Amino acid sequence: MNSVASTFTVADYCAAMKRSEIVVNRDYQRSDQVWPPVARSYLIETILKGFPMPKLYLYQVTDVKSRKTTKEIVDGQQRSMAIYDFFNDELRLSKSVEDEDIKSKKYSELDPDYKHRFLEYAINVDLFVSATSSEVVEVFRRMNSYTVPLNAEEQRHASFQGKFKWFINDLADKLNAVFLDLKVFKEKQLVRMQDNKLLTELCDSFYHGIRTTDKKKLDFMYRDFDSEFIEKEQYYARLADAFNLIRRQAALHDTALMKPYMIYSLVQALTHVVKPVKRFQPLFKSTSLKSIDWDVAEPNLTALANAADAGEDDGKFARFVRASAEKTNVRENRKVRFKWLCKALTQESV
Repeated sequence: MNSVASTFTVADYCAAMKRSEIVVNRDYQRSDQVWPPVARSYLIETILKGFPMPKLYLYQVTDVKSRKTTKEIVDGQQRSMAIYDFFNDELRLSKSVEDEDIKSKKYSELDPDYKHRFLEYAINVDLFVSATSSEVVEVFRRMNSYTVPLNAEEQRHASFQGKFKWFINDLADKLNAVFLDLKVFKEKQLVRMQDNKLLTELCDSFYHGIRTTDKKKLDFMYRDFDSEFIEKEQYYARLADAFNLIRRQAALHDTALMKPYMIYSLVQALTHVVKPVKRFQPLFKSTSLKSIDWDVAEPNLTALANAADAGEDDGKFARFVRASAEKTNVRENRKVRFKWLCKALTQESV
């Protein structure tokens, strides 16, 4: 068999679909799940912004009687249908899209510049020719044999297509630069979706309280809020505000507080002292600060960070240091860190 690398513009690809020269073959569909509107919108937004998307795989088939050649979509059916529907004005972009120029719009409502971007976008394709169906199946079996196993976060991202998954995905996109600036994660960790895990754990704490988390519990967040996630706006505001506030506090950067498990607790404390989280109130009674007095909070937080960095487990911060040095995902240590950080943000001295 031969594999030929090809490129189509969106305009050419959709025209070929309209002429039935590129067709869907349901036999190759790996899942019967149809992408929800938000996932389809995200793909079109990706195209309009000029970001790459994974290549598509087509299988060229020739009918010897009619002498007609068609290309069957082997991998990329959902992407193909989303592109085709937008091309035909049958898909509207999500209202959560940040760019006001494309937000909530169909293709026909786009400005000419964006229409050109869409139609001229290059779709990269691997075309299987002179192949049998069994050889095409063998290609994917072999490709998957060399794929790095998905971690828990990537498995969740691949398995769910509902409200919560796309909430986390969107928020992670927007906080990407913040995580890198604060050195909470490196690029490789972002690629492996460690930021998604952190954000999911924080949402879990808002909903269930501060607890030990594991794969099963985080999976439940995706499953339970797959079809409806009414807390979306509230959680978005809490998390975006807290991380952007941390970004502005230069004195906290490059300290122990920027480790993922520490910033987990810092974000909880920051959002709670400003606007109480019901599940957190039994641990620390928040009175809703109008604003944080950073002249007080910064020295307190710096003192905690310095103690943690130095491993001072016999001084006045000993309990905080121990909770920051071992079993950092365990409920009790998470609660200890949270309470100390709340005190640091609200009291003259810790």
